[in-house]
Amino acid sequence: MTNTITLKSINDILEKNFYIPSYQRGYRWTNQNVEDLLNDIYTFSRKRNKSEQEFYCLQPIVVKKLNPTQLEERELESEFDNNDWYEVVDGQQRLTTIRILLAYLVKKHLSGETLKNEYGKSEFQIEYETRKNSKEFLQEPTESNETIDLYHISEAYKAIDCWFQEHEQQRSVRESLLRTLVHTMENKEQEGIVQIIWYEINDSTNPIETFIRINMGKIPLTNSELIKALFLQKRNFEDKEIAELRQIEIASEWDRMEYTFQNDDFWWFLNKDKNDIPARIEFLLDLICKIAINKDESIIKKIGTDKHATFRYFYNKFSNGISIEDVVKEWNDIKDYFLAFEEWYEKPIWYHYIGFLIYCGNDISDIYDLYRNTTKERFTQKLKNSIKSRFEKVKCEKMTNNESVETFNIELEFSNKNKPKIRELLLLYNLQFIINQHENILDKNNAETYLKFPFKIFKEENWDVEHIDSFTSNTLTSYEIQKEWLNISFNDLKKINNNIDPDLESRINDFTSNTESNIEFSELRNEIIKLAGEVVNNEDVKNGIGNLTLLNADINRSYGNSLFPTKRRVIIEKDNEGKFIPICTKHVFLKYFDKHGISLPNWKEEDIINYQNNIGEILSFFLNAKTK
Repeated sequence: MTNTITLKSINDILEKNFYIPSYQRGYRWTNQNVEDLLNDIYTFSRKRNKSEQEFYCLQPIVVKKLNPTQLEERELESEFDNNDWYEVVDGQQRLTTIRILLAYLVKKHLSGETLKNEYGKSEFQIEYETRKNSKEFLQEPTESNETIDLYHISEAYKAIDCWFQEHEQQRSVRESLLRTLVHTMENKEQEGIVQIIWYEINDSTNPIETFIRINMGKIPLTNSELIKALFLQKRNFEDKEIAELRQIEIASEWDRMEYTFQNDDFWWFLNKDKNDIPARIEFLLDLICKIAINKDESIIKKIGTDKHATFRYFYNKFSNGISIEDVVKEWNDIKDYFLAFEEWYEKPIWYHYIGFLIYCGNDISDIYDLYRNTTKERFTQKLKNSIKSRFEKVKCEKMTNNESVETFNIELEFSNKNKPKIRELLLLYNLQFIINQHENILDKNNAETYLKFPFKIFKEENWDVEHIDSFTSNTLTSYEIQKEWLNISFNDLKKINNNIDPDLESRINDFTSNTESNIEFSELRNEIIKLAGEVVNNEDVKNGIGNLTLLNADINRSYGNSLFPTKRRVIIEKDNEGKFIPICTKHVFLKYFDKHGISLPNWKEEDIINYQNNIGEILSFFLNAKTK
């Protein structure tokens, strides 16, 4: 027997017998828990224009049916005609609260009449392995301090009474809640009904292990577990042999999907933020449900908006019986989405374009809409057009001089307002650079060296837009910071310049060793900057895209306003340590854009222009570069 899952109304569990084993803690719901439940049910009962299928759903109750031997060992006997008992593995707090509420409504609203006389069924029965007197106490809770369990039960009963007293027309409110609780789909009339997710584990499952996993491990029963149980139910398949084969096949494919989603590189490619859900396949199931709602918003009325809405979306497909063909179709629909994601992940150009769009906040369902029912070439073009639309306000002009050399003027100046757009542009620059590399590699039939941009690192860490020549309006006001800057900068400068005036070193030593020195820091700094060859007087050039790059915030803070040679040294050190440096940032500090190759330690205006031209050339399509 496999685990089974279904939705049951409160009416369905009336006259059932529940057994609370000793490994369960006692009843501990607070007044707030009770009031929240009452508010939710009452709000639903008074909701207008509910659809016929609409209901209020409680969280799952996990049970295991006890066999005759277990009934005999526990000396369990039912008050009802049947002697079927269910061990409650999870959900006893909700179940007990509903039982207390029924006891209150029978006493206050039915005025002594039994629930069976009025509605044809008696309340369900709860037996406790270690708290025997709790069973009788639930019939009519009164104030009690006899045990901690009876105290909390009596407090819950009082909380229910106080809640009703706060409502005018108490009788009408009590009637509304009682009808909502005990009516079925067939006779609910306008109040609607309350249902629970009923999860029944099989004979071979150890209930204590299940309890520990759900409660002690803080792992709630997830939508994915519930939906997996729907697909694996044997009743979906007429032939027993076919059922077992299909169960094995679906379970194997399910596990493969989950295993793939557990790959962080795959996960972060598809997601903008971290998600700690225990089963990551739930991301796919939620997406399918979301897409269905986008097409038909009335679905919300049937499935609600709580954390188990996705389960109820799939449950509705199975609730009225489903053929094996329909089961296969539903499963294949899930696989189609997953296989699409795998294809996106494996195809370099799609991986980088889709990863970029998701980073920028595009919904994956919109990207999937672009993908459906189209050719690979057309899908690629749609992705490129979507990216291009993000930069339609960035002005880019392409000019060609007499020597047929193209130069690009990209009007996107550094500012706090422009930072997000600059970050996007520099990210896309790195991605397109990798795509171009890959296309060249393919031409040489050597795709094994293909590099993927690590979206996981980029999305998890804090990335700055950093000035390459950082000497804009920044000031170093603290003496300790000034001293550190001079020491680091001068030591790096000595490595690239053997002709430094000894007087400069003497004055630097005087400044750094004497807090009362008359030497001005700005004077020393300007001399070092000049010796380093970093004299870029054009502020527009300094704040332009050609003087900006992407850098991890921790690395950025490690060198602050340092000279280019210091920054270059730090970048190389971090790269050697295995720290991720975006490929274009690495190329900046390794001076890949220096056409003469004679000024490796310096970053000059010519370097800024060359770097900006490379950005413009690589992103010319996305920036819609206009020829001037």
